[in-house]
Amino acid sequence: MTSGTDTDVRQHLRLSSCWVVVVPLVDLADLTPLHAERLQWFLDREDETTGFPPPLRADIHLSSRPKGIFKPRDLDYALSIRINLDSPYPDGDVYDRDDGTWFFAYHQENSDPAQRDREYTNLGLLRCIEDRIPVGVLRERVPDTNNRDKYDILGLAVPTGWADGFFSFEGVRPDGFWAATATAVEVLLADAEESLDSEPEEVPDDDYDARRRVSRQIVARRGQSQFRAALLSAYGGACAVTGTAATAVLEAAHIRPYRGPASNTVPNGLLLRADIHTLFDLALIAVDPMTRRIKVSEELAGTPYDEVDGTQLREPKDSSLAASVDALSTAWAFFLAAEQAR
Repeated sequence: MTSGTDTDVRQHLRLSSCWVVVVPLVDLADLTPLHAERLQWFLDREDETTGFPPPLRADIHLSSRPKGIFKPRDLDYALSIRINLDSPYPDGDVYDRDDGTWFFAYHQENSDPAQRDREYTNLGLLRCIEDRIPVGVLRERVPDTNNRDKYDILGLAVPTGWADGFFSFEGVRPDGFWAATATAVEVLLADAEESLDSEPEEVPDDDYDARRRVSRQIVARRGQSQFRAALLSAYGGACAVTGTAATAVLEAAHIRPYRGPASNTVPNGLLLRADIHTLFDLALIAVDPMTRRIKVSEELAGTPYDEVDGTQLREPKDSSLAASVDALSTAWAFFLAAEQAR
C-alpha cells in the first residue's frame, strides 16, 4: 500500500491515459428511485470527508461496518465499498490518469478466489459488472484525535472485471465519464509499471503482491537463472507452446505467480518463447488443464497466434516434471475470468 507523504491517507498516483477510452455513466434515473438516491449521495459529496455515513432514513444504509462490500437486501447490486487502512484483504492503491479518470483493484470477500460465488457481496459486484452499474467508494483515513472514523468520499466507480480474487474498478469523473477499456489485468500492469522503479525486490506476502510480481516480470522480464536452466533441460530447449528452439528467446514462466524460491519448481513452470510468456502472463493464452491443449484469447483472433490455438502442450520427457494440473487450473480460471471481462 502507498501512504501519503505528509497526510494520513493513501495518495492517488498519476499515470498515463493514452490507451483509455471513456464512456458516459449509466443514467441513474433508469435505476429504482431508492437505488439512485443512495448513489446520488456519493456523487453530491465527492471529494468531501465524512464520518461513517449515517443512514439516509431508518434502515436505508449507505455502507456496512462489518463488510467492506455493502449489498443492501433490497438491491440485486452492490451499493458501496470501503477501502480500509487495516483490511484483512490486500486491496490495491487508487491511481489517477492524466485525463481525470481513476482506477483501483479491490479484493473480493473471502480469501479464496475459488469461493467467490459463495459470498452475496461478491455476487452483487458481479451484477454491477454485468450491467455497468456504479458503486459508491469510501476510503478510510486515520481516525481523528477523538478516535472518530473518517472517510474520504471518492465518488462513484464502476466495477469492470474480476481476476484471481480481485475486482477492478474505474472511477467516474466529475463530468460523468469513466474508462471502459480497463480490465483487471490492465489495472495490475499499470500498478506494476508505477512500482517497478520505486519498490525494492522482495518476496510477495499476499496474492495481490504476487500478481504484481508477475506483471513486473512482463515489464522488466527478469528470470531466475536456475529455474530457467531446469526448464530448458526438462523441455529439451524448446518452447512448450510453439516448439521454438532458439534458446536466446526462451524464458522461464511461472504458472502460478512467483511467491519466493518455493515457486521455482519445474511443475510450476513452462518454458515459453518471450512473446508467448507475455501473452500467458496477460491471460491471453492459457492451457486447458483437462485436455492440455492451448487456448488463445478471442482478442488475438486474426493474428499469427491463431496457429497455436487448440494445439497440444509439449510435455517434458520425464512425466514427473510435467506442468502441474493444479497450477494449470489456477491459470485457466484466471484466463476464463479475464475473457469474460474483456
